[in-house]
Amino acid sequence: MNPRKHKPEPLNFTTKALAHFKHMVSMQGKENKVKLGVKKMGCNGYSYFFEFTSRANKSDHKIMVDDIEFYIPTDSLEIIRGSQVDFTIEGLNQGVKFINPNASAVCGCGESFTVRDEKFSSDTKTAQKKN
Repeated sequence: MNPRKHKPEPLNFTTKALAHFKHMVSMQGKENKVKLGVKKMGCNGYSYFFEFTSRANKSDHKIMVDDIEFYIPTDSLEIIRGSQVDFTIEGLNQGVKFINPNASAVCGCGESFTVRDEKFSSDTKTAQKKN
């Protein structure tokens, strides 16, 4: 699949990713919802995160997939919109992987990325000017 041509709204989960999240949510107790998004960090600008939570912020965007509640912070939504969320096993390493059509570059370690859309860059510049 070419992630640059495939842009579901807002996220697409592979079967492996859903199986992983179902298993992990079943072990969480009260924290049975998944919050995922991006944070400004790393050598390239943004880094993905996910965490288990018992509740979300009122402003978070909620999507329900296979009886799993996913919450996306509003400031992350446009950056990850159209991404495919996968769970991969490569040798001894395993983990959640985002295939993001909005990412223009990924750092060498694969932990952070930049976005190619000028909208995100101008939002960052505007925020920096206000500080």
